Amino acid sequence: MIRLVAPLCALALLLTACGDKSAGTGAQPLTPTSESPPISSTTTVPPSTSPGVPRCSAATLSGTIQPADAGAGNRYATLVVTAKSRCTLYGYGGLQLVDTQGKPTPTNLVRTPNPGPALVTLQPGQTAHKTLHWTVVPTGDEPVTGPCEPSSAGATVIPPDETQPFTVIYEFGPVCDHGRIEGSAYFKP
Repeated sequence: MIRLVAPLCALALLLTACGDKSAGTGAQPLTPTSESPPISSTTTVPPSTSPGVPRCSAATLSGTIQPADAGAGNRYATLVVTAKSRCTLYGYGGLQLVDTQGKPTPTNLVRTPNPGPALVTLQPGQTAHKTLHWTVVPTGDEPVTGPCEPSSAGATVIPPDETQPFTVIYEFGPVCDHGRIEGSAYFKP
């Protein structure tokens, strides 16, 4: 009898967990409304920003990716952005590698906490940096002969809390581990 009761109880719990919770209660299923707050992958500027100083945008920034130390399959570079006018940066922003035709190549930008977000105010001509790190060692199902991923010729960069990108040259070869690049928040050098 005990052998029969345990499986029946498990089956009853499974059927209850999979059933429609609103059936027979008169409750309506939850659906998003226009009043729901938007989901954002960016970090917003804190309220302590200077009044009248706009966020940095693709129109107010230019950039380059400069090489840094490398070793044992690891590559480091610094994304350097230069302000064309006074503006603020706060957070991580986005980055997408592209080929010579501007088509996306594998990119998985992962945020690192060092350094984390801090308000950066730039005057015209001043720079902010973002540290980048990736591997050139194939992982998982990537080929071990030839390039692990397609090569990239550039990158589109989206400043934090913005949607429009600007383009920089990327001359560092393929990014293995399916395009995984670790990136810090922007900081003043």
